[in-house]
Amino acid sequence: MANQIDSANAHVAKVEDPNWPDLVARTVDDLSHLARTEIQLFEATLKRLIEAQTEKVVGALFLVVALAYGSLFLLGGIVLLLHLWLAWWLSFLITGGAIVGAGVFFQMAMRATARKTES
Repeated sequence: MANQIDSANAHVAKVEDPNWPDLVARTVDDLSHLARTEIQLFEATLKRLIEAQTEKVVGALFLVVALAYGSLFLLGGIVLLLHLWLAWWLSFLITGGAIVGAGVFFQMAMRATARKTES
């Protein structure tokens, strides 16, 4: 039966007193090795994430600079085109008003989108 112990096959091993300082030293060594490995893994992961974000930031910065220069030339072209029929001050006034109007419209659209996202 499963509840009976066969005394003929039972083998009792003598356990010596453990060497506590050695056991504690090995435990601390294992824990420090484990902590060192985890820190190295965290460092590698963090390095990879930072490199990926750096590439994204550089790309976004390049895009912003290109858009700024492109916008400047487009607005200059609009002013010069309007100057063919109107005075300089009126050309700048119309172009500036259009830019401000576009900015206000964009800000209102973004606010409406943010409200929809919150709801």
